Amino acid sequence: MDDLELTRKHLESLKELFLRHSGEADARALRCLVALCRAASLAVDDEYCREKITAIEEQGAEMFTHGGHRRFSADLLRQRILDALELFESRVYSLGLLRRVPAASSSIPRFEVHPV
Repeated sequence: MDDLELTRKHLESLKELFLRHSGEADARALRCLVALCRAASLAVDDEYCREKITAIEEQGAEMFTHGGHRRFSADLLRQRILDALELFESRVYSLGLLRRVPAASSSIPRFEVHPV
């Protein structure tokens, strides 16, 4: 299993965590969130992905630690988190495409262009 495939699995687990959870304070969900975010962050070395996973972890911690006493509703936090997960997934998809391009482009003939 490569790093991008492993990252996709972590992201899917994170998505399930937020879709299933009611938004109440939950230490067990918080531990799961932290573990999945750290694993996803370590699995792919990309600054944009690290920024998104940090935002997901921070907003998830807000959701799982404060219960009903938070600045934003659980629904708003959940939507922000799911949006960030979608952006993260999109980046992972793009990284996968970029990895395949050099292998495919090596078989494409190259032409020299000379100024006229």
